[in-house]
Amino acid sequence: MKLKEIKNQLMEVHLNYSSRNSKLILEVLGQLKQRAVEQKDQDSAKEIWCLEQILEVQDTYLDAYKALKSGEYYNGWRSLERTDIEYTFLFRHFKEHDNKYWIEFINKHTTQYQSLFPYKAFVSPEYLKKEVKCSICDQVINIRNHCGHRVGEIYNGEMCTRLITKVKLLGGSIVTSPLQKYSVCFPTDPKTGQRVDHYNYSYVKFVIDRLQSPFDNWDIHWTKKRHPHSRYSHIGRNDKCPCESGRKYKDCCLPKSGVLRPHCQIEFSVKPPEGLSMFEYTD
Repeated sequence: MKLKEIKNQLMEVHLNYSSRNSKLILEVLGQLKQRAVEQKDQDSAKEIWCLEQILEVQDTYLDAYKALKSGEYYNGWRSLERTDIEYTFLFRHFKEHDNKYWIEFINKHTTQYQSLFPYKAFVSPEYLKKEVKCSICDQVINIRNHCGHRVGEIYNGEMCTRLITKVKLLGGSIVTSPLQKYSVCFPTDPKTGQRVDHYNYSYVKFVIDRLQSPFDNWDIHWTKKRHPHSRYSHIGRNDKCPCESGRKYKDCCLPKSGVLRPHCQIEFSVKPPEGLSMFEYTD
């Protein structure tokens, strides 16, 4: 397999995603990069790193799609977060070529998928970095000692990062906007000690059920719309309004044509499978 063939496979991921051999592609890229480093060809080594990163972005996005299709929503969420991280690594180095490798498409739809999830609370660890090393030269980094390698730059076909090798955990917090989105808060069943997934994934399910390919385009618009009062017949006149304004139902939305609630409108570029409704109410 030659470099040109690999590039073509990456560009045609929307056609070959179910059949291509990512492991083989990665192996060949590794050999080509090693040859470039031996020849001190930093530009070629960096280009090959970018191709490796494109493959990683594509594969983690496909992992997310497969997990969501299987109803493994938290695993899908984790893969979406990984896709987002890998895209961030790639963006500064290869953004001028994103479109032909479907990278901008993936970034857009990763963000859209994430917006559908019900997760609102996350655990954020607080820790003290006691030792940090450079991933390129393995040198300990501190205020008085800097190795000269810049974080995010590519050296010999590898990206420079900082590795926390010694750490002291100080505590943790519950936050709504975490740096790491993996740490979703789940309750535990006191009888079994097992994690309980109590979240409502109806938005995610609505979209993923109507997609026939991970590369079908879809768009999302968040607005507010009045939902029929019949959906809230269990709410008393003197209870708090379902619109969450804090006012009584009778003094808020009850006199109106419906209850004002968040409304998610999805537009699909490819017609969903026959038999699936195009409109659903969810809580």
